[in-house]
Amino acid sequence: MAAAKAQGWAREVLLESFLRITNRATNGRHVLVFGYGSVGKGIAASFRNAFATVSVIDVDPVLRLEASFDGFQVPERDAGLTTAEIVITATGAVDVITEADLDVLTDRVVLINAGHFPAEIAVERIAADARVAKRQDGPDGITTITLTDRREIYLLAGGHMVNLGGPRPLGNSIESMDLGFALQARCLEAIAAGRAGPDDVVVPVPSSINRMVAEAFLELYR
Repeated sequence: MAAAKAQGWAREVLLESFLRITNRATNGRHVLVFGYGSVGKGIAASFRNAFATVSVIDVDPVLRLEASFDGFQVPERDAGLTTAEIVITATGAVDVITEADLDVLTDRVVLINAGHFPAEIAVERIAADARVAKRQDGPDGITTITLTDRREIYLLAGGHMVNLGGPRPLGNSIESMDLGFALQARCLEAIAAGRAGPDDVVVPVPSSINRMVAEAFLELYR
């Protein structure tokens, strides 16, 4: 259920955050999503539902195949970047987008981090590169990086999680927080009662707790 929660969070929050900060439509935009885990899947589906053309990059060939079967394009990295108008990182890794990508990024591309820590986009290294002529941090959560060849890169929320930056940063939805806290509480209860031990660990959540929280949440909408 944790995977379903992550996909739900991505569907609800990422698209809303993009629209809130940029005030741009997604129709017909070329969106490139790095990472096809639970969060990446939700992001890709959300932007496709908003009439964007979505491609997926992942180092895992099985996840690339899954993305392809789900109907997304799976180009090579540089080929995807040369056409992307919106780039979203959702890998949990560091240095997914760096100064090494400056030559292939399109003019007016929007860079968005959906990872938990602000390390997926190497913001300071990009800004310090010799190809950068100017960096301007706007009050609305958009940093404009102007290159010496006059291309512009728009970075949202300074490279932090996009739902936590920009005007009216609302954070996670109430529903996703409810599910997260319910899972944590039930896991602590199971450990205290001796029903979970080293073989269960905290992640993955024991399947019995996943079912308990999922059924309780669904009951609210019956």
